[in-house]
Amino acid sequence: MLSSSGLIRVAYFLAAIAVGCSAWGTHRLQETADPAALGQWEIGCRFLFWHAIGIWICGAIGRVGQGRLMLLATVLFCGSLLLLAGGGPSLFRWVTPLGGSGLLLSWGWLGVDRGAMVSINKGVVLPKIVE
Repeated sequence: MLSSSGLIRVAYFLAAIAVGCSAWGTHRLQETADPAALGQWEIGCRFLFWHAIGIWICGAIGRVGQGRLMLLATVLFCGSLLLLAGGGPSLFRWVTPLGGSGLLLSWGWLGVDRGAMVSINKGVVLPKIVE
């Protein structure tokens, strides 16, 4: 299972993947995809980047449960959108709302977690990632 520092590490990789997917979509997908697919690709990349930041925040303030849920939901939501935009099977249309619901739940869970607010108010101390 992922710890706080593991979530932070994964968040860095997700942000890098988001940048790479955005570049690939701009330079390659634009040549072949229709406007609807490009829109899906853009949303998938944007959500991937923003939720990489959300996962990093969860790791930074020690909210591992919320971070794990956000990670799973991000993979489902963004992964399904990117696969659909890239011409993947329409079966993934059923996965996207599950991921979106998980994203809503993870942010809501953070919002009602008094401990998360205490962590933010006291100042965030980042865990050591590399020793």
